[in-house]
Amino acid sequence: MKSEGLVPNKVILTTLLKVYVKGGLFEKSRESLAELKSLGYAEDEMPYCILMDGLAKAGQLEEAKLIFDEVIKNNVKSNGYAHSIIISAYCRAKLFWEAKKLAKDFEATSDKYDIVILNSMLCAFCRAGEMESVMETLRKMDKMAISPDYKTFNILIKYFCRERLYPLAYRTMEDMISKGHVPEEELCTTLIYQLGKIKAHVEAFSVYNMLKYRKRTMCKATHEKILHILLAGNLLKDAYVVVKDNGTYISRAAIRKFANAFLKSGNINLINDVMKTLQEIGYKIDQDLFQRAISRYLGHPEKKDLLLHLLQWMPGQGYVLDSSTRNLILANSDLFGRQLISEVLSKQNLVSKSQKPE
Repeated sequence: MKSEGLVPNKVILTTLLKVYVKGGLFEKSRESLAELKSLGYAEDEMPYCILMDGLAKAGQLEEAKLIFDEVIKNNVKSNGYAHSIIISAYCRAKLFWEAKKLAKDFEATSDKYDIVILNSMLCAFCRAGEMESVMETLRKMDKMAISPDYKTFNILIKYFCRERLYPLAYRTMEDMISKGHVPEEELCTTLIYQLGKIKAHVEAFSVYNMLKYRKRTMCKATHEKILHILLAGNLLKDAYVVVKDNGTYISRAAIRKFANAFLKSGNINLINDVMKTLQEIGYKIDQDLFQRAISRYLGHPEKKDLLLHLLQWMPGQGYVLDSSTRNLILANSDLFGRQLISEVLSKQNLVSKSQKPE
């Protein structure tokens, strides 16, 4: 182009600068920036920011800082992006004091804010553990009607979790979801685990559902983790929903723990549904679980129809009662009608005989 007498314009030179930066050709990038400056095309911070960002992400923080110092020294027109790049680079390098100081300097000298610089400031204050500065930045966002974005929520939730402010992290995630953002699964599972540890069982299940209904797939271990939390909180109906929907991803030991807990104190009207679900997910129901279920029914004669339904269902699935459970039912047959119980147990006996080897 130059040999033909054509002078590259700002767009062409900026594009060339971006290509050099992307390719890691930083000497060429500096030459392109110098040409932009000589032609008067570097009156704002954007070309400086392109090179600065590339250097910072390549681990050349000192070189990036030299470009930043040039922006400040020459009073290059800035909207805060240069500060944002260096603050973020300091945070990545774990230079939190430097990040906080730069954020404070920008705050003291500028009244121009957008979500990019505010997120960088938030990150710096969070990583430095400056709670008051974090809250002041959030108030500033609210006052300027700048809506938090995905990155804002992510920064805050991680910070609140690190500071063990789990209820606050939970409320922030609720707000994040309400704004249409889908949180990272790893962040959700961390919060689920920590809420479980502080016995915030309902909130943990709420986070699980937030994730479940917004992702097609989830880590299999998450289902078992929330099941243990729900059992610890005696939220047996919710635990049943988890097992019903995801039982094939849950260990046999955890399923057994759930079954024992539910048959002991879960909603009696759902016991038959639980037994059928266990069968559907491939869990072999043993005599102990059947005896637990039947004992619950025997303690509630008004639920005799549910007991009869269970006894009628068992033969079709290849299950029969052992002698101790049969004796238990016979001892309480007057509660349900001796004739009816006799007929049901007779069918059980026929199935039992058909299963014995000749």
